[in-house]
Amino acid sequence: MYKGSTIIRDYARAIEEFCANNALSASKVFDSWKSWNDKAGHVYILGDGDPERAKLGLADNVPLPIALEIYLENGKLRFEQTEHTRKYLGVA
Repeated sequence: MYKGSTIIRDYARAIEEFCANNALSASKVFDSWKSWNDKAGHVYILGDGDPERAKLGLADNVPLPIALEIYLENGKLRFEQTEHTRKYLGVA
């Protein structure tokens, strides 16, 4: 059973379409760490795999950067890319 954001589950096709239209990897979006609040209608896709961050070891005080913001508004998704989007979610 899927345990995660219902927004990601219910709108997977819209996310895949957005990624295809913006040269982003849908698999990276689905596999990335996420922070969400389904009641508020938002999901934050977090960047990971940064070699510089890996050198820090377990650094709980260094948050993962937000790579993509997804908002559910009136039954449709609105996406906001950040300065980290291409680095973490771009098609290789």
